[in-house]
Amino acid sequence: MKEIITSFIIVAGLLFSNLAAAGGDVKAGETVFNHACKFCHGVGRMGAPKVGDQAAWSDRIKQGESKLDDHAFLGYGNMPARGDCNTCSDEDIINAVSYIVYMAKNSK
Repeated sequence: MKEIITSFIIVAGLLFSNLAAAGGDVKAGETVFNHACKFCHGVGRMGAPKVGDQAAWSDRIKQGESKLDDHAFLGYGNMPARGDCNTCSDEDIINAVSYIVYMAKNSK
């Protein structure tokens, strides 16, 4: 019985860590990006790293998506908290970050 419980705990931990590492919904994030983030991150306004710019995002992505989520929630540099999107939910912010990360990793 002890082995079964231990196995269950290990499997549950692995599943949880995979979900946590998965980030947000990239497709939903594209919609949020186009609504709230594109104004700055689409063109590099005020020093914002442009979406799809692998070089600009590489070191940022290495910090982890949760760190990027924190920056999006709290603001960072010239970026205001929540990207100044007062209508964006927490899930919207996380999805937008996941979209930006996806685009940086998958653009040519």
